[in-house]
Amino acid sequence: MKTAIWKDFRKDHMAVIFGSFFTAWAFTMDFHMPFNPDSFETVIDYVISSIYELLGDYNINFLFFLGICLVFYAKVFPRILKIEGSVRLSAAGLAFFFALCLLMGQSYSETGSWAYCFGSAVNFIKFTAALAGYGILLYAIAGILYLFLTSRCFVSREKHFFTSHAFGKAFFILLGSYAPFIVLSFPGNLCWDAIGQIEQVIGDAGYSAHHPLFHTLLMGGFLKLSGAAAGSYDLGLFFYILLQAVLVAAGLAATIAVLSKRGAKFSLLLGLLLLYCITPVYSNAVTTALKDVPYSAFMTGYMICFAQLMEKPERIRNGRFVLLFVLLQTGVILFRNNGSYVVLFSGIGCFCVLMKKFRLKERIRLFFSAFGGSLVISGLILVLLFQTLHAAPGSRGEMLSIPFQQTARYLQLYRQELAPEEKEAIEAVLGDVEEIAARYDPDSSDPVKALFYKEASGKELAAYLKVWFMDFWKHPFVYLEAFLAHVYGWFTPALSNSIRYEAEYDKISQGGLFANAEKLLIFYYRFAARIPLLGILENVGAGVWALFYLVFYQRSRKRGKSWIMTLPLWISLLVCMASPGFLKHPRYAFPLLFTLPFLYAFELTGKAQGENGQEENGQEENVQKEMMELRRG
Repeated sequence: MKTAIWKDFRKDHMAVIFGSFFTAWAFTMDFHMPFNPDSFETVIDYVISSIYELLGDYNINFLFFLGICLVFYAKVFPRILKIEGSVRLSAAGLAFFFALCLLMGQSYSETGSWAYCFGSAVNFIKFTAALAGYGILLYAIAGILYLFLTSRCFVSREKHFFTSHAFGKAFFILLGSYAPFIVLSFPGNLCWDAIGQIEQVIGDAGYSAHHPLFHTLLMGGFLKLSGAAAGSYDLGLFFYILLQAVLVAAGLAATIAVLSKRGAKFSLLLGLLLLYCITPVYSNAVTTALKDVPYSAFMTGYMICFAQLMEKPERIRNGRFVLLFVLLQTGVILFRNNGSYVVLFSGIGCFCVLMKKFRLKERIRLFFSAFGGSLVISGLILVLLFQTLHAAPGSRGEMLSIPFQQTARYLQLYRQELAPEEKEAIEAVLGDVEEIAARYDPDSSDPVKALFYKEASGKELAAYLKVWFMDFWKHPFVYLEAFLAHVYGWFTPALSNSIRYEAEYDKISQGGLFANAEKLLIFYYRFAARIPLLGILENVGAGVWALFYLVFYQRSRKRGKSWIMTLPLWISLLVCMASPGFLKHPRYAFPLLFTLPFLYAFELTGKAQGENGQEENGQEENVQKEMMELRRG
């Protein structure tokens, strides 16, 4: 009898006890740089100090977290065990990946290396224990969230505020919520890239394709016209800000309209609209002259159409849908140079997945709709602008941020090992190897990219890339460390974003509508980021985690290949990783922050499928029919 009781206790409670201990330990322990044995008088002193650091400090904070974890896990684990085994396994893998991102992110943000994780035997043990603690906690949260989402119905047959004219209602509500910020920011906020673009149009600098020419002409045209008509650039900037606000409000309102047609509950639509209204990243975006803002507005519309097409491929037969889809893709390409990569690779993925569903004629139509038409249209427009404006081409070095960073890090440590031909190949592209090593900054590739010879031939560039590839096999961990130092910020919510630019430009009035208005806005955006909910909603790392979790949820619900609808965001994430660096500003990740709430709602209002591929919940069609009847009534 006692043996049976002990077995039940071990089975039901040991996981809770050990999981609680590791999680509480992870929350209360402190990492440190590896001890240097030479700084201790004896080896015994070094060992004793290392053991003290390893054991940690079991103070009142530890006991507090331990108690909370015991209660939480005791309630959560029995429920999670009821989830299908394959889903639990996937959730565990995702949770430990997130835990790894947290710990590696902490190490790189504080030390610029993975020293907290692999710097010494003691640090590695602490890292492993903390990985277990955070992983168990995130696994429990992932499981609870899965149970919550799968146990709720997010569609309704009831008539509500958004049943009719959803787009118009949402559009004006959004504009109204942004209006105070637009007025207070008059004539508008600027970033450094926008200043450079404006200088090109008003005649103080030559045109360059480094920034999207179409956006440069559009934004600069507003200011140039204002300067000619009113003798001031302020009104031009203000009207451009209004255009941005209209584009963003239209894109976000379209998500409400589409979800309303799918029969989404009023509570879901209201929550989404409130998120758009109160999350500071949206109001700050519309008041800042920045190419990423109209780009993200078009990306929102593009993601709506992309998701709809992946869900119902027969939409390709609808001419109006195809026209809208192509126009939105064209906007994505014209408002950001790397938008062409998003459209191209997403379109290729879309075409490969859907082509088997159509015959030859419709495959041609799909090819044109998915990416071919927009690439041709935007390409013709950009070639025309390039030739007309005699614009200088963009640097090829912009695409090589990561290789340049890895080379610079390699040269810091092992340049004495370079063969003469390797040194010659590197210097033909980036200049003196000593200067490259001195310019290395783990947080930004700009200092090294500035050394790139634009005149370098394709042959010289190919020779450099060959050396870069060969050196990887000599010291792979150097490359890995340089890569992680460059991208870690995109993968951890523990790092905050600074969403407000504070650039100054002497040709535009500064300070906002009245004296110190700008300081009030800056205070608001910095303060709002400290509020946990708002800070998470605009946090890039949290957005990337949400993207990973969405794909996990879609695959766990056996929604066929519905996860393909997130493909443009994965390519956008790759663009983020290839950018100059995290730099604690989320503008590269605007497409994720702007569209992920919609994609979650789109998924939750779709059809779930069982393992046999049949519909498990075919409520959508019935809901849509009843919604149509309500509208007619």
